[in-house]
Amino acid sequence: MAKPGHFVASAVRLNHQVRWPVKPIALFGGTFDPVHYGHLRCAEELRLKLGLDSLFLLPAGYPAHRAQPQASTDQRLDMLRLAQVEFPALELELCEVNRDGPSYMVETLQGICSLSPDTPLLLLIGQDAANKLNCWHRWQELFSLAHIIILTRPGATVDYSPELASYIETRRVEDVESLTAFQAGSVLQIQVTAIDICATTIKSMIRLGRSPQSMLPPGVMSYINDNGLYQSSPDGVQGE
Repeated sequence: MAKPGHFVASAVRLNHQVRWPVKPIALFGGTFDPVHYGHLRCAEELRLKLGLDSLFLLPAGYPAHRAQPQASTDQRLDMLRLAQVEFPALELELCEVNRDGPSYMVETLQGICSLSPDTPLLLLIGQDAANKLNCWHRWQELFSLAHIIILTRPGATVDYSPELASYIETRRVEDVESLTAFQAGSVLQIQVTAIDICATTIKSMIRLGRSPQSMLPPGVMSYINDNGLYQSSPDGVQGE
């Protein structure tokens, strides 16, 4: 497992062997509250392994399956734009934050497909999220809209329901090149570097007066300090 301040993906190079007939739109979603190196380095590693010039970070507006973000939408977007200074190949897709109501991935993918009907979509999700994919709104439709890329790390637990396991197994492919044959519907597992960083730890450190600066781009850390973010827990209680 890589330490917070280190990244072994310097050994990862752009995969030039992938011949995409049409370059896909790859989407890496999250609340990014705050965005940190665990998100950014994973996304950059995936971009390289998938042979893409860019990859889109997809900040959630009002996530339907998890707690609401502590920072405001504008603050989360500010931090993402500051992170782009260090990771310029990671672009932003803002359709969810610009949409009223809960953020449902199936509606996000439908909206992007309507604007770019000939462009394949890659939906990148972690193993924990993949385990609960059958709890997502209209989850079966996701497979007709995008390829599903499941990010695995050493020691990750696979725990699919029988119905979801069947969906995944009948669509599983073994390499990136296999994704290029169809516009949607395949499932690929890609192992990524394990980086021991999470937003919960960052927020806890800030509340305790400790600095998580090795876990965040410098501009994001400065923004958090300048705006007094995460000084209290979501319920407003100071400290732990």
